[in-house]
Amino acid sequence: MKKIKYFLLACLLGLSGCASKSQEEQAISILCPTGAPALSLLEEYQNEHVTINTVSGSDVLASEFVKKDSEYDIIIAPINLGCQLISKDQTDYKLKAVITWGNLYIVGQEGASLDDPKNFAAFGEGAVPQKILTTVYPDFSSELTYFNAVSDVMAQLVSGHATIGIVAEPIASVTINKAKENNIELQIIADLQEEYQKATGSDSYGYPQAAIFVKSGCENKVEQLLSRIEAFVNKTVVDHPEKIEELINIVGEETLGVPNAKIAMNSWKRQNIHFDLAKEHEEDIKVFLEQFKITYQENMLSQS
Repeated sequence: MKKIKYFLLACLLGLSGCASKSQEEQAISILCPTGAPALSLLEEYQNEHVTINTVSGSDVLASEFVKKDSEYDIIIAPINLGCQLISKDQTDYKLKAVITWGNLYIVGQEGASLDDPKNFAAFGEGAVPQKILTTVYPDFSSELTYFNAVSDVMAQLVSGHATIGIVAEPIASVTINKAKENNIELQIIADLQEEYQKATGSDSYGYPQAAIFVKSGCENKVEQLLSRIEAFVNKTVVDHPEKIEELINIVGEETLGVPNAKIAMNSWKRQNIHFDLAKEHEEDIKVFLEQFKITYQENMLSQS
């Protein structure tokens, strides 16, 4: 009878999902936006136990957050998106770490001025880019023109229709290079991460942008994976930046949503990809979420 009980218990544990097998044996599934967040996972794409699905935009991210039966152990998403759903008790995911700390820059022609908003091209109206602009420049004119995407801003700058604009790396580097082909000299006029730090008085450079959210019950399962991600972005590529281009060429630029492997490598530092536990940056997160009228609460954090 005891043997039967032990057998049944073993079967139940085998069906229990995140808490069952050893960390090495378990398959881990990640949903991640293209761009800088996807680059943070570069070393994991060749791991046979890790499945990474990259998506453009936030619609798929939002729908998976609220699914009770989502297949993903980890969702990487804008921190305001995930925390807003947590605050409304609409998701089983919790905030574990910040993975990107802002990659927004103002690019313009020599002599271009922030005092000339009619020639300023912007994107992200109502989203992070606008929130950062209004935090850094609270008296900024509303006359600047918003476009649907950062690629539209690039087109305006490259064509000379706009003399100044806000863009995100690595698109900022692409924009500067493409403008030269049209005999237009562009340069980075302002680092909005640095300006945000000054405006808020934060000890941290930049702002918590993309974050890692872990499904409740999967904390132990993903522990080693998170340690590897931390080691890769905080140490490996710092000591061996050439690995960035090497891995991008293996994974594929289209999968990652980057325009060029070499540009992604050269702009890595300005993309501000760093792994930092959320519990160590609660004040930064609180201040950032307030701009979206989200009240930070300690129970938003993944407990592990």
